[in-house]
Amino acid sequence: MNENITLNKTDKIEKNKIASFGLRAGAYITDVIVLMLITLPLNYLNFINFKSFSIYLTIALIGILYKPLTEAFFGATLGKYALDLKVTDLNYNQISIKQSFLRSSILLIAPILYIPIQYLVFNNPELMNIEEFMDLSKVVASNYPLQSLIGYLSLTILIIDLVYMLTDDKKLLRSLHDRIGKTYVIKTK
Repeated sequence: MNENITLNKTDKIEKNKIASFGLRAGAYITDVIVLMLITLPLNYLNFINFKSFSIYLTIALIGILYKPLTEAFFGATLGKYALDLKVTDLNYNQISIKQSFLRSSILLIAPILYIPIQYLVFNNPELMNIEEFMDLSKVVASNYPLQSLIGYLSLTILIIDLVYMLTDDKKLLRSLHDRIGKTYVIKTK
C-alpha cells in the first residue's frame, strides 16, 4: 500500500519509504563500531607514544565531524549506506551542510564538552606520567567527575531522541534530531 501522509501544504512523504527503527538502530550501531575502530586505537597510540592534546583534538574532530559531513555530502553515514538508508529534507532532496549540522547538534553536545576536560588531562604533568591507559582512565574519572556527568548527559539525550522517534504521532519515526534538522531517514531500496 502506497499511503501518503500530508504533513503540511507542501511536504508529503510516503510512509513505506520511512526507514524502520531496526534499520536506523543497525546503522547507528554500525557507525559507533566504525568510529570506535578508528578512534580508540588512535587515542591509545597517542597516549602510549605521544601524549599530545593536538593529536587527541584531531581524533576528536574526526568523530565529531563524521556524521554531519558524511550526511551532508553523501546523504548517509557508512552505517546508513550499508543498510541502504539516506537522510533527506522534507522533499526527498539532499540535505544542506547547515541542515546536517543542525540535525547533529544535540548529538554533538557531549563530545564537544569532553574536549576541555581532555585539555586539562593532557596538560596535567602528574597524569601524563601514568604509563598504563586503564590507570589513566581511572584517575581521570576520579579527578574529573564532570566527565561522568557528560556521559550521563549524552545517554539522556540519546534516550530523549529515541522517545521522540518511538512516539512520533505521524508514525514517520522522526527523532528529535530529525525534527531539528527538518529531515527524514528513508530507505533507498
